[in-house]
Amino acid sequence: MCGIVGYIGYRKAAPTIFGCLKALEYRGYDSAGIATSHDGRITVKRDVGKIAEVHKKHDLEDLEGHAGIGHTRWATHGAPSQLNAHPLCDCTGRLAIVHNGVIENYMEIKHELLRKGHKFKSETDTEVAVHLIEENLKHGAGRKQASFEEAVRKAVARFRGNYAFAVLKAGEDKLVLARNGSPLVIGFGNPLSASGKGPHSRSAENEGNEMFAASDVPALLSHTRDFAFMEDGDLVVIDRRGARFEHEGRPIKRKRMHVSWTAKMAQKEGYPHFTIKEINEQILSIPAALRVDVGKAAKLMRGARHIHVIGCGTSYHACLVFRHLLARLAGREAEAWVASEYKEGAVVGPGTLVVAVSQSGETIDTMLAVKHARAHGAKVVAITNVVGSSLARGSDANIYIGAGPEVGVVATKTFTSQVAVLTKLALAVAGKKLAINGFSKKIKTVLALAPKMKEIAHSLRTTNDYFFIGRGLAAPVAMEGALKLKEIAYVHAEAYPAGELKHGPLSLIADGVPVIAIAPASGETHHKMLGNIKECKARGGKIMALSDSPHLLEEGKWKVAMPPVSEELSPLLYIIPLQLLAYYSCLERGHDPDKPRNLAKSVTVE
Repeated sequence: MCGIVGYIGYRKAAPTIFGCLKALEYRGYDSAGIATSHDGRITVKRDVGKIAEVHKKHDLEDLEGHAGIGHTRWATHGAPSQLNAHPLCDCTGRLAIVHNGVIENYMEIKHELLRKGHKFKSETDTEVAVHLIEENLKHGAGRKQASFEEAVRKAVARFRGNYAFAVLKAGEDKLVLARNGSPLVIGFGNPLSASGKGPHSRSAENEGNEMFAASDVPALLSHTRDFAFMEDGDLVVIDRRGARFEHEGRPIKRKRMHVSWTAKMAQKEGYPHFTIKEINEQILSIPAALRVDVGKAAKLMRGARHIHVIGCGTSYHACLVFRHLLARLAGREAEAWVASEYKEGAVVGPGTLVVAVSQSGETIDTMLAVKHARAHGAKVVAITNVVGSSLARGSDANIYIGAGPEVGVVATKTFTSQVAVLTKLALAVAGKKLAINGFSKKIKTVLALAPKMKEIAHSLRTTNDYFFIGRGLAAPVAMEGALKLKEIAYVHAEAYPAGELKHGPLSLIADGVPVIAIAPASGETHHKMLGNIKECKARGGKIMALSDSPHLLEEGKWKVAMPPVSEELSPLLYIIPLQLLAYYSCLERGHDPDKPRNLAKSVTVE
């Protein structure tokens, strides 16, 4: 949710920030803006709409200066509007700020600042921050004004909540950044060559390095692959010479990391949308995830008395697959929790191992659940796609799923990569090997179902109610398939373990209602699924059957023939046609699959 970009260096800041903001569009937003500092003053351009729309109205690249900040806002406090869009300025117009997250005690501070004569122009909690920094600048030690860093430090100390800030001050050749619960990464650019050759030649007025800041790594991949990750409580000053970190007022060093992702990996490469590109990338990402080393995590799991698996949305569905596999393969019981509910209901203590699953490694509900678990003595295994993410840095063992950048808001290849490493982990705990010979060919076979799923999506283009059913490992696959359809096609879709139909949902199955049945022949529930399908058909339901069983396929109005696969690997294949169905259903309804309404890639507010 929301995206922050900061830049200082030898380039013109606005075009650089503009390009980085475009690379952050996947996070979800409703307004955008850029502020730069030049000749002792700050200029801001911002408005409601997508970046391209705001740029068309205001020319976001036409701002002077070599230092600036940019933002894509997802509204929390105050409706989407030009006045509420970031960056926001103080009374003097010499300070600008961009902010992700929520300042929980902003009203208390706002009333205090109003009494001191500050004038507010927006409805946001963010504007409180920039006015408080303005106020703090007036009151340094003795009779001196406070330094820029000191003013930000004092402001941050007042706030409650989860946030990330980037602050720009006219006349200061630096940016100040702060983080608590919302991600910020620092990017290290390259110095200009001494020869002056290349796209940016050296001159007396632009000599030096360049530095970046952003909410997420992909925003900066076209400029650098060297990063340092801010921790909660960090304040960082970046200028052309580099970055200075401090934690709770004390200087500190943060490890600099090189990431293997490239800018090209985060581009469409000829596909019409990132979503379909990433669905097709599963031919590579799934086998790669099945090769990941899970040894350290398996050792921790074998020594744990209690195992809790936590995640949100798609990641929670991966947790459900793992719970089933762990019981089936290793005879170990695990509790699967929606992360936002974990603190309220879980009994956790020493001897508990928490397996935390998050694509971004920054999901706020998952992070708060992990913090709660660690405070009660639990150990943590992180399953994430982002090296150096907050979740990874705060865990006892990490499993990186290695899916590469996923730009589409809906999780596709990261879901299957999560399931792949969790499958391997369950087998490792059980002391069993994973047989994957020929599996890549089966993935290719399933991806080749795209024309079939496009045809089905077309036939269902006016249908707005769907039911997904499955048993055993197929039940969480059904849940994930329904979620994908809801996320990007904006239709009502429910998923149930098939045995639950007769306990209520069967009353909703009527003539013409599509029922998507996930029914691999490899499980022990095959014959029971056949009975559930017949129940739905008897009430007029139209069946889409996904199976490798000819008997089951015969029951379907739409027959999706799947290759035979072992039970433990079946979720990795059976979700792909459902991802394709959601993608083509989205297109049939004229929506953008990469940027679904009201959703964000990384959810960093509770």
